[in-house]
Amino acid sequence: MPLYQCLVPAGSLNAELRADLAEAITTVHTSVTGAPRGFVNVVFTEYEPSTFFTAGKPREASYIDGTIRAGRDRAARAELLTRLSEAWTAITGQDARSLLLGLTEVDPTSLMEAGLIVPAPGEEAAWMHRHRHVLGDVLSAD
Repeated sequence: MPLYQCLVPAGSLNAELRADLAEAITTVHTSVTGAPRGFVNVVFTEYEPSTFFTAGKPREASYIDGTIRAGRDRAARAELLTRLSEAWTAITGQDARSLLLGLTEVDPTSLMEAGLIVPAPGEEAAWMHRHRHVLGDVLSAD
């Protein structure tokens, strides 16, 4: 947790760009929230350009849906959105006007990873220590 789902036009991102974007998303998320790097998940899904519409008209755009744990203030969420947008457009060269970006906040008690209910923001270190026998290196900070 978190999970950043990136919906992109088919063929628009090669493997290198995806890796660069995943690294940038991870770096932005951890620097803004303080969450461990091992918590950040990024997945890319392609869509056929003829299947995306805005105002009833075809459009090519990228959409990032970040599902994050609830508990961060408005300023942190705004910084997260802004820095994610800046990183995405810098790496892809895509115009920010064709990037949709949203955060969905979920109560941590409603999330599970590695078979464990995830901790609230700020409780990650104690949680990882308490569950180290289960986690091993699955969610390591490196």
